[in-house]
Amino acid sequence: MKKVDFNLNTLDLFTKIIDVRTPDEYNHDSIPNSINMPVLSNNEREQVGKIYKQNIFEARKLGAQIIAKNISMFIKKDTLKKEDKILIYCWRGGLRSLSLYLILKSIGFNVTLLDKGYKSYRKFILSFFNKEILNYKFNILGGLTGSGKTYFLNKLANYKNVLNLEFLANHKGSVLGDIPNKPQPTQKNFESKIWFELSKFKKSDIIWVESESRKIGKLSLPNNLFSQMKIGKLFTLNVPLNERVKFIMKDYKYFVKQPNFLKEKIYQLKKFLKKDEYLSMIELINLKKINELVKCLLSFHYDKLYSNRNFYKKEKRKIELKSINLNSFNNLLVQLKIRKI
Repeated sequence: MKKVDFNLNTLDLFTKIIDVRTPDEYNHDSIPNSINMPVLSNNEREQVGKIYKQNIFEARKLGAQIIAKNISMFIKKDTLKKEDKILIYCWRGGLRSLSLYLILKSIGFNVTLLDKGYKSYRKFILSFFNKEILNYKFNILGGLTGSGKTYFLNKLANYKNVLNLEFLANHKGSVLGDIPNKPQPTQKNFESKIWFELSKFKKSDIIWVESESRKIGKLSLPNNLFSQMKIGKLFTLNVPLNERVKFIMKDYKYFVKQPNFLKEKIYQLKKFLKKDEYLSMIELINLKKINELVKCLLSFHYDKLYSNRNFYKKEKRKIELKSINLNSFNNLLVQLKIRKI
């Protein structure tokens, strides 16, 4: 029986990684680029689990019947090729992954089991953020809210290594950061996504990242990642207020159509605002003066909040930009002394 532990090179050794756990387990977190071929559905696993508490033998009989049926369906779909190098895993390397392994091996597929399953992978991720992350170095792109940090980072990715944490978190990093119809991943899955992106870079390379706080929406940055970011070189974008308002209006245009949702978000800031500031913002929403609302949000709250942040090193280099567009990005490259390809 072929088994491997999860390590830095595991993903490169296989052409297909099969997660046989339930869809719920898979969606909670999984090995990057793995495919879900559940040998038990969510309901089937629950059903077997209930019987297991009363009669282990009967539970195993039922489990075997269901697993055999589901594996038969996978084979009929003909999604696996003989030349595939296949890694199979379940929760902890038990009967679920072993069942698929034995059947595929008997057919003639090139299969390997992940020893101790997902738990082995998760142990690796925790170790990475405890130790390996301390070898990475970061440049931080900062600036007041609406300065186009994410916009410029995305373009910078054509020239330098970039880690877009807000993209991985499905969140824009503020109270208004929720993205419609895009729920945030779980904390574990967020950490998996970060590791997978970092695994594409050399440890010796400097990685550009946005000046995030410790939390992005409901998710938290791993402690040692945040520590490494705090000691990185800080480059601060300085963009005029009116340009920032224009950019936010384009970037958050979906809020204009949802005034009640917008009010809920402003209410979350109520404890940070003076009473008259809060009431004036609600009035601006009622009057559909969203431009003015954005200007108030920046002036009354976000600009003050950013100025009081001391997460990152005091030394910083200011990047003066008149607008947020392609011309400004070219100007940014010049100021950063990055040569265009």
